[in-house]
Amino acid sequence: MLASIDNDRFRNLLLSWPEKAITFLYESYYDRLIRISERLTFDRKASEDIVQETFTLVWEQHKLLGQQRGQPLQHFLVRVVKNKSISFYRNKARTDAGRLKYLNGNENRHIDSIEAGIISTEKDDSIRLIISTFPRRERECLLLRLDQEMSMAEIARQLNVSKKAVERSLTSGKKRLRKYKASIL
Repeated sequence: MLASIDNDRFRNLLLSWPEKAITFLYESYYDRLIRISERLTFDRKASEDIVQETFTLVWEQHKLLGQQRGQPLQHFLVRVVKNKSISFYRNKARTDAGRLKYLNGNENRHIDSIEAGIISTEKDDSIRLIISTFPRRERECLLLRLDQEMSMAEIARQLNVSKKAVERSLTSGKKRLRKYKASIL
């Protein structure tokens, strides 16, 4: 803990000459408060900022602090530095965890999408290889449906056949594909 100063005399100094009192506090406790903060934040720069904020708070509240007679002023300084340091550490940990989660999530999604694309391409190549062994009409109907996403009416017009013939060809082609489904997946 910090060395004790005469609390009542110092509080009177804080009320009469706040600049001298705060300068004295700063010179007496700055390094020790930095060490306390650094043990909690693991960040020297943040610790310096926290101690600066603490002395700014003392300056802003010097009249109120000068009137209080209970707790020694060094205890107030330590408590404020500890609380600010813990808050900093929690916020940093939360931010780092969120950033890590975000990065891992995006990385995993990116990897998943690459893997899904590769698997999809492999499946597509396998399907096309199997379809290439089908009878001509089934092959033409399936490829027009897969590649150009044509409706049955459009395929019928393209191949100059009836809609019913396209339906039969697609149905039989899909049945053949189901036989090979296990080898594709």
